[in-house]
Amino acid sequence: MKGMLTLTIITQRATSLNYGENIGNVSILKKLSLGDNSQITYVSDKALKYDIRRKGKEEKEWRLLDEKVKELIEKSKEGKKLNVDKFAKELVWEYQEFDLFGGLLTNLKGADGKKVELSYGDSVKRTAPVKITYAYSISKFQGDIDFMNNIEAYNRYIRHIEQKEAQVITQSEQHTAHYYYTIAADLDRIGVWETENGTEEVIPAEEKAKRVKDLLDIIRTLSRQIRGRYENLSPIFVIGGIYKVKNPFFMGCIGAKETEDGKLLLDVNRLLDCKGIIPEEERDNTLCGLLSGFFANEQEIREKLNCKSVGEVFE
Repeated sequence: MKGMLTLTIITQRATSLNYGENIGNVSILKKLSLGDNSQITYVSDKALKYDIRRKGKEEKEWRLLDEKVKELIEKSKEGKKLNVDKFAKELVWEYQEFDLFGGLLTNLKGADGKKVELSYGDSVKRTAPVKITYAYSISKFQGDIDFMNNIEAYNRYIRHIEQKEAQVITQSEQHTAHYYYTIAADLDRIGVWETENGTEEVIPAEEKAKRVKDLLDIIRTLSRQIRGRYENLSPIFVIGGIYKVKNPFFMGCIGAKETEDGKLLLDVNRLLDCKGIIPEEERDNTLCGLLSGFFANEQEIREKLNCKSVGEVFE
């Protein structure tokens, strides 16, 4: 595997995916203001990674960083010092999370509870080989809000257990929209560790390929769990490929709007212009896929972008 794998994706329509800080009893969605003073909602990269890691653990048996890292600290000690390279390579081998999404470990302590001196540097740092943008809504936020109460639970048990004289009234901002985001994976950095003296291979090629395939499987069926709901974030449109030039070429290239019948009108010429930036010898590496029935200009997309099904792209 060489180069960068990058995919720009439009998701299924989903509702109220990422809340910020509450104001009083009102739950506020995370939003951005545009130049015309309108607003769109977004899902942070951390929220997306959270659900990718969740599905990785549930479905692909990924190991996420946990308390057993302490065992690797003891295993990687050489005298009183922690061999940073040995420790980091153990993390890459043992934890898919650290390999794909990196991490920063500071103030490490041994089994005796004392801070461990490092063989070099003041932390163990891995820059993420896999990077994800925020997911931005295609439609604009219109100020919808949901008035909620817990009268049924209040009458059954809350007023008796907590001795409350009244139920709690809350409100939550609501927004249902398609979202788009980009994922970029530096294939040359997966399964390796960059030491002070160069790059060292940590895991075999077969395991590297498996980790990338598992990641693609997760993106293909991505969902978000939030406030007792499942929201489907699987792709209805995807474009990208593997390129030697490491650039997320289609990031920022999605131009779409909802039509009156709820379908999306996708700006195909904008995507073609972005494709034109790719070096000519690599342009044919681009794949495009869509699900039928979601786009008002589906035929144009299929013809001009040579679109296949989403399933074929991920295979």
